[in-house]
Amino acid sequence: MSTVVPRTTPMLRQYFEMKSRVPDAILLYRMGDFYEMFFDDARDAAPLLGIALTARHKDSDIEAPMCGVPHQAVDHHIARLVAAGRKVAVCDQVEDARAAKGLVRRDITRVVTPGTVLDPESLSPGAPSYLAALGPGREDELGESHCGVAFLDLSTGRFLAGRVAPSRVEDALALFRPREILLPDGALAPAFAAALSRRPSDWWTRAAEGPAWTDGSLEANARGAAAAARAYAEEVRPGGLGHVLAPAPLEFDRRMGLDAAAVGTLELFESSDGSAARSLCAAVDRTRTPIGARALREALSHPSLDPVELEARWDAVEELVRRADRAEELQAALEAVGDLERRFARVAVGTAGPREVSALGAGLEAVPAVVRAASALEAGRFRSLVETIPDTGDLARRVAGTLAPVPPVLASAGNVIREGFDRELDELRALRRDAQSAVLAVETEERRRSGISSLRVKYNRVFGYSLEVGAAHREKVPADWIRRQSLANAERFVTPALKELEEKILGAEDRITAIETRLYGELLRELATAGDRVGRTASAAAELDVHASLAEVARVGRWARPRLSEERRLRIVDGRHPLVERHRREEPFVPNDTDLDAERRIQLVTGPNMGGKSTYLRQVATVALLAQAGSFVPAARAELSLFDRIFTRVGAADHLSRGESTFMVEMLESAAILREATPRSLVILDEVGRGTSTFDGLSIAWAMLEYLHDEPSKSALVLFATHYHELTEISLVKPAVANATMAVKEVAGRVVFLRKVVPGAADRSYGIHVAELAGIPGEVTARAREVLENLEKQELDVQGAPVIARKQGESAGSGQYLLFSAEEELAIEKLRTVDLDRMTPLAGLALLASLQERLKGR
Repeated sequence: MSTVVPRTTPMLRQYFEMKSRVPDAILLYRMGDFYEMFFDDARDAAPLLGIALTARHKDSDIEAPMCGVPHQAVDHHIARLVAAGRKVAVCDQVEDARAAKGLVRRDITRVVTPGTVLDPESLSPGAPSYLAALGPGREDELGESHCGVAFLDLSTGRFLAGRVAPSRVEDALALFRPREILLPDGALAPAFAAALSRRPSDWWTRAAEGPAWTDGSLEANARGAAAAARAYAEEVRPGGLGHVLAPAPLEFDRRMGLDAAAVGTLELFESSDGSAARSLCAAVDRTRTPIGARALREALSHPSLDPVELEARWDAVEELVRRADRAEELQAALEAVGDLERRFARVAVGTAGPREVSALGAGLEAVPAVVRAASALEAGRFRSLVETIPDTGDLARRVAGTLAPVPPVLASAGNVIREGFDRELDELRALRRDAQSAVLAVETEERRRSGISSLRVKYNRVFGYSLEVGAAHREKVPADWIRRQSLANAERFVTPALKELEEKILGAEDRITAIETRLYGELLRELATAGDRVGRTASAAAELDVHASLAEVARVGRWARPRLSEERRLRIVDGRHPLVERHRREEPFVPNDTDLDAERRIQLVTGPNMGGKSTYLRQVATVALLAQAGSFVPAARAELSLFDRIFTRVGAADHLSRGESTFMVEMLESAAILREATPRSLVILDEVGRGTSTFDGLSIAWAMLEYLHDEPSKSALVLFATHYHELTEISLVKPAVANATMAVKEVAGRVVFLRKVVPGAADRSYGIHVAELAGIPGEVTARAREVLENLEKQELDVQGAPVIARKQGESAGSGQYLLFSAEEELAIEKLRTVDLDRMTPLAGLALLASLQERLKGR
């Protein structure tokens, strides 16, 4: 039996050939004034774009689901698809439809992916847009495994590469937040949410063996990842990487380490509810330019470990705080600079429209005002930044002298070049204007001669100029008119004079288009050679913007300049949490002090639910991060040593997709802290051990505190919040542990949370009170109080188990026989396990006093 081959149209055959080249992208196929999508692409795109899904079944045995968007709105729809994490390939007509013989020739003119997008509509102005490349892990000469990792922001040209341990890959992704991740086939996908692209292992090998364009400063793994990132970008944007320089090394050891948990806990880029507007970055962002906003994110995500750099940054912020008039002058000048980086990137790859180029020129024209404002400041940081700004006046003058005063968005719209810039262009434009007047003269004359008052001269791209006459006036048409086209309700004619005029006009139009295209291309190529100058200008302007932003926040919020300590120390007076203070308006924020040093380096914080323990822990870590980012801090005073890492273990979360329970996630994060913390780290632990049974959790929390106290290589500064009140006794035997609690006040049976950290230990958590506030039924909370009273007495049955299940109203003596009271049991157990040989006399006396207090029932 012969196989029946389905009929397909030439158009579909061309479509299939184009689609085979980009199988993982949604193909936008240009047909007339629309870009069409077919088959699975249409099914996927229609709901994402909110457009109707139809079908095409003409001259073919294949039914093709389809949807389309107007060509003039394609960038908007591409942005929506990219925002949804999809890749898009654009297939355009690459020959004039009038000159085509048969099917118009088409080709893929661009591929847009989430990590290589350049269209402004698809980019967030204040955030980078990274493509990450994660290479396979390799062992170094010491037998340790590392992964090559590279981050390329094609929209700005920023390029970084380095190597990280496999366990730190997620942390690097959390800091750089790439929109797309490139992986070898078969590699395990990271948990970080981003679009994934894969290439086979031999592709990675070929990329690494490609042209040498690094300076040799990168390790082999890093070079491989950087080569892959660049090769992938070249695939997507052939010839569009002229603005991308050799990758700079990722120097994690020169910046404070922040893992994924810390980035989330401190709400660096997003709040706990996923809002970027309520993040720490948004709270301190008063920048006037997109380049400044991105530089601020960089400072927050990679805080400095260099005391000289930090003192210089604080000097700059302090001067702008004192000299508010100069700060306002600098910010006003910066507002006109705009996004030099991204505008230049689009110039370099040849996709910038005339209006973008004009904006780039205007931004460069504003730079001298920025230099004047910064030069009036005295801090050394300002002098050094001003010295790095090159003269770009020639570029600004070139743009202003070439482009029309109000250029169009697209070069194809015409009228791009300024009058007077090119003599031949001016002459052709004059000819076109005269010819248009001549067209009107022809229309007037032929209307008079024919007596057809409704006659109009019309233009059509296919048929050119013609005299259009309604069907009712066909009998009046002069004999020397030549029929050009018949329509349903009209006829179109041409005369020799109109034909001659048409050739003159169209000839002028073609020449005008050709000259404007050439002159505009020359402008783009000339500007593209100035990448180094524009890059240095943008970098300096961004840093100035960051300093001005931080100064405004400090001035308005009454923030203080931090002081560096040569000793291990974190001393904060009247510290505040900037996010809670900013967004909680119903009550004034209560500031708190913190005092940790080498002698008292672990603070154990107990207190009631809703008392403010978590806020207090987070605000301490936030103050440290802001200080090392070069900012003033929300406090009356702050003195700190430099922290190499901030570790956080806060909150409850599970990773169900990886089979990890809430408690497993908690233990994995805790294990990483115990493994990687150093004496220079700041560790924030909140409710460790709450995900399992009480005795299990208490045991783990106690052991962790002992380990952080006793192990010299892990002697970090630690804040540990807990509801395990028994943990407070560790301060009796561990001298570096200090107890603190969140103060409360009971008024007429009501509990008032004072939000104040005071020395001492809490005796209860007030959880039932919080349950009442949440609306738990009264009979439930009443019964909970009975059970709680029983538990707090810790009555034991003959097996030594707590008597919890006594019926309501049953007296203590009517049930089980109790061998010992809970206090006696604890005293006996403590005496049984204490190591007297290792206990100092003072600690022994303290232990005896504590046991005596328990036995007295205090």
